[in-house]
Amino acid sequence: MKTDFKAFQVGTVFNPLKIKIKRRKALYKNVKIKFPSRLNAMALDPSKITSNKHLIYTPGEFVFCVDVFNVVKIKVINNTGEIKVSERSKRKSLIIHSYLLMKNVLNFKEGLLIDVDNRTEIRHCGLGSSSKLIASVACAINELYGNPIDHVDLVRYVAQNHGEEIDNEKDLLMPVQCIGGSAVAGMFNGGALVLAGESCVIGTMDISHSYDVVIGIPKDYKELDSEALLNLEIKNFSKFLKTGEKYGAKIAYNILHFCLPAMTRGDLKTIGDVIYDYRFNMGSIENCSYCYPKLTKITNKLRYLKVKGIVDVLAISSVGPSIFAITKQASVCEKAFKELNLKTFIVKIENQKYSVIEKVK
Repeated sequence: MKTDFKAFQVGTVFNPLKIKIKRRKALYKNVKIKFPSRLNAMALDPSKITSNKHLIYTPGEFVFCVDVFNVVKIKVINNTGEIKVSERSKRKSLIIHSYLLMKNVLNFKEGLLIDVDNRTEIRHCGLGSSSKLIASVACAINELYGNPIDHVDLVRYVAQNHGEEIDNEKDLLMPVQCIGGSAVAGMFNGGALVLAGESCVIGTMDISHSYDVVIGIPKDYKELDSEALLNLEIKNFSKFLKTGEKYGAKIAYNILHFCLPAMTRGDLKTIGDVIYDYRFNMGSIENCSYCYPKLTKITNKLRYLKVKGIVDVLAISSVGPSIFAITKQASVCEKAFKELNLKTFIVKIENQKYSVIEKVK
């Protein structure tokens, strides 16, 4: 039972898949998929991220899926079982970790070449790039072998064996908390998704493409690696614990009686109200400001966007420092972000799970 937050070896399986799968042979010579990204709008119980229970975290989360893609290609190259990662693929330790997780389950013998087009990703800003990379590679390998692992099981498997890279350390990963939102956003349909318990999807909703998503990242933010960020978060665990203990019951009530009904009606404003209450009124943004101290001040200056109805949703993603808004007035929102020295990106909601763009028998 791993209860600490110390680094572990790439490829370590802490929580094996609970179903047994016979050794598989590749059904295709190569497979290419396009895997979307998630924005983590809120946790359902932030206290659940403060203790490591063998890499199983159950705070739940509300996520939005956006059209920022990883393109992953897996090609069979031989029968010697070796792995090769293309030169352009960034964050090779995470790619190899995902490969080893899948090999542990499928017990395949083929050698694979893995190519990931993730050159434009922004890491450790709360946009889920690490968990998306692991999940997207796992999905591509699963496709290569005929999808023997159901996505419900695969989400839990990658989330409960998650790790993030340490700068200048290719063989070790940090046990950063993973709730499963990135994997769910890529493996389940829906522009908005709610997870509870052990990465279980309990609600989904499509969102109209009349909305834009404006993402802002502070231009003066200095990127830290996962080890430094996790050590900072550990020092602030007491704040997350306090928020969860104080507001956990209210958050659960709001999700059950406001968010889930709103999702059946396609009512994004009400969903945004619940998210806003959590982020701005329950101390969530202040708790997360350990990675960027000016986060609370900047977001407070943006409150009016939600209060005046310019945006339906306003939040930070995960622990930040990325800030995002879902709106039909993107130009107004983008201007407000830029005035606060945020580098901005405008993207669209993605209502569909990952797509297969190439399969060769």
